Amino acid sequence: MSNNNQIVRELPLSHTIYLDSEIDAEKAKKLVVYHYPLNKSYRWKEWQEHLDTELSNRYYPYLMRSYKGQFGLFVAVDSETTKPPVILNKDGMDIRPEKVQYSAEMNPIWIRLIMRKVSAFGTHCKGSHTLGRPLLKIDTWNTKKSRGVNAISLDCRTQQRRDRNTTEVLLFHENVPLRVLDSTKANAEHRNSMWVYDKNNVLVRWIPKKGEKPSGPVYSEIRKNKNKRKQRAFIDLSNADAFKGSWPCLLKPIQDELIDKAQAYGFNLKPKILNLKPLPLKTKYKQGPKTRNTMPSVALLEKVLVLDLRFSKNISAEQMLLPLNQALSEKSINTQLHLLPNCNPQDIDSLEFSKSDSILVLLDQYPGVIEDHYPLTTKLRTKVACQHINVNPYDLDGDSIEAKLINEISDEESDETYLVPEDEYYNYTPSMFDTDGRMEALKRNLEIVIKELSIKHLLHDDQVKLSSMLPEERDVLTEELVVITDGYLFTVLNDRPVLIPFNPTISEHEKNCDLVLGKFNTSVKQLFALLSKEWPYSYQPQVVMQGFGSDAEKYARFARRQTIVIHKAESVSIYYQDPKYDTPHMLPNHLAETLQELQSQNISMPLKQWQLPERGVLEEHISELKEESELSDKSANTLLTQLDDIKTCWHEALGTLWQENRSSIEYKELKQHAFKALLGVMNNKLPEGEMPKKIVSSSLSGSWAKVASRVFGIPLQDIRAWLRDIPGIQRLWHDPEQGYYIVGSLAPPKLQLTRQPSIRQWHALQGEMNTELLASLIDVDWVRSNQLAGNPCVALLVRRWRDCQNGKEEALGLGLVKHA
Repeated sequence: MSNNNQIVRELPLSHTIYLDSEIDAEKAKKLVVYHYPLNKSYRWKEWQEHLDTELSNRYYPYLMRSYKGQFGLFVAVDSETTKPPVILNKDGMDIRPEKVQYSAEMNPIWIRLIMRKVSAFGTHCKGSHTLGRPLLKIDTWNTKKSRGVNAISLDCRTQQRRDRNTTEVLLFHENVPLRVLDSTKANAEHRNSMWVYDKNNVLVRWIPKKGEKPSGPVYSEIRKNKNKRKQRAFIDLSNADAFKGSWPCLLKPIQDELIDKAQAYGFNLKPKILNLKPLPLKTKYKQGPKTRNTMPSVALLEKVLVLDLRFSKNISAEQMLLPLNQALSEKSINTQLHLLPNCNPQDIDSLEFSKSDSILVLLDQYPGVIEDHYPLTTKLRTKVACQHINVNPYDLDGDSIEAKLINEISDEESDETYLVPEDEYYNYTPSMFDTDGRMEALKRNLEIVIKELSIKHLLHDDQVKLSSMLPEERDVLTEELVVITDGYLFTVLNDRPVLIPFNPTISEHEKNCDLVLGKFNTSVKQLFALLSKEWPYSYQPQVVMQGFGSDAEKYARFARRQTIVIHKAESVSIYYQDPKYDTPHMLPNHLAETLQELQSQNISMPLKQWQLPERGVLEEHISELKEESELSDKSANTLLTQLDDIKTCWHEALGTLWQENRSSIEYKELKQHAFKALLGVMNNKLPEGEMPKKIVSSSLSGSWAKVASRVFGIPLQDIRAWLRDIPGIQRLWHDPEQGYYIVGSLAPPKLQLTRQPSIRQWHALQGEMNTELLASLIDVDWVRSNQLAGNPCVALLVRRWRDCQNGKEEALGLGLVKHA
């Protein structure tokens, strides 16, 4: 532990920071700003649509905010000599602007208008999306069905810390897909914003005028599909172009441009930087054989009842159990599956079960398709532990929508999308489960489903003890702990989980929570008073309670967002997780160097330039790498042992490519050909009875890349070495000064990382911060398969209890509390 604490690594974030005391007021005054008072008799949405039409194609930075108690619009112009734009209200009357004089209280307005002025957007897109936000083109798509542009709408907001001098600028974005619009619909009646390419091939807003025709295709914003399966990767190192489209590479230039532009107006912005230390972990990555159970800390169920509600009847329920039992056996999970008699959908609600039962429901449908069977168990879930599993083989190893087995049919009038399966979707056979890909997916899914069933069984059956189901958490999830998260209060009584709705606007819920909190010398009202007193920002919590609805509804939404940990030892400590309305993006160091390295690796060279030198030259390179500590003694010796075979396979691969009339090739492809042959040579030399290898070891592959880099004079090492050096990508890291925790992956990094590691910030409201306690709530293997938990682990118990109650706010274990 002490050695780990010596490691400190920097991680820049997309958020920036400025000190209010360092703002150059004279430079700030150079930003010329006008305020247009707006009549509040119009609704916000009406003003938004009207002003977007008035201004978004005129290239003025604008922002709707109140000023001196007057609701209105801020507009920035280029200089003192520039006349402010003429803006008409919806009645056709001029709105007369007032010039705004800079003062310190205007800093949040100034920085957001500066954000809208950044010139980086001019080369991509002119005009604004909605509410004056710049739109940045990311990439395009072109399919048989449609073509369009993927863009993001950019914005920022500020939050000043308690010292009233340090202000964070939070960069955030929203995805804005634009699709080519049918020419007959490109007119003033069209509801959404429209865009066209100008003569400089820059996307600009297009406002249709009488008699005017667009110069080319018209693009319009389309409704975001909440069930969209593909998302932009956090980091994609598969090639240089993919890396350019990764979030850090997209957002770093935006941050740089914002910093430069802000500097011109007196704001000294700097990237927010975390100084991270690794924390020790008890949860390990299950890297051994694929048969290994990845959640050994959960006492999985011994018996599960199986209810077959599949749409297809091509395979009997008895036949369907065969691949399921095989999957359990290969995962070393001893759960026994017992098939229930056939049941008609209309009879499901009349089925009788005991609380000790657990039901696995077999389905063969993508959620939301026509004649969806998922809702059939809505009532059943409230009575007994119940979990679905989709066993359709088409869904196990692919996307049935992309494979055209499910058609997306849009209803333009209702703006709804319907999922309609083809007959083939349900026409699957037992042999289709025999492929490695499908069986691996089935094993992975079934393991997760049995775990989820076990958790729900713990919640439903009051005879099951928490310490027996989750034995490794017996010292953490105790009666001395309270966790408030996702609208519930969690604690433990008599070795049973207790979950009470945490809604201070309902007196009964508040009273029930106070029964628990009283043992920690606090109450719901005292907690919120403490939160208000120790709130980490200069503004009060009421500011983030704004929005639609009554005051009670706003307060309830605010309460549900809070995550608070209360722990009693010698004294009571209270920790608060920052709700982070805008989560920062990681912008790791050396992005430009990594892109350059990727571009070098993707260079295709003539075959003759890939010829290897004599063995003696290769041995010299290995010796140099060993002296420079780039290769260990073991790696160097392994490489020397395999060197002749590598040379032979390398030259044979070049010869084969030459015979195929290939004139040039990239290193990755050439290495793939050579090492495939090398694997065969190595397996032929294995002692009799020893299992053949499936791949050449990553150690040997990496060592060879270092030698090849020296030979060919270009960086050919595994690019993932850069990922391994980024703090937070793997394992659990902590910034003790700023209270940040970053939960990375347990697995070795892949070339494509789909999701950014979770970033959380904690504040001590009372007592000293207990890093060991907070880490123990994350360091578990039963929340995510072969991963750590992103939030305190009890959040999963809350979510599953909500599932069991169909979203209703019901208490669990309230009787234990009242009789304690």
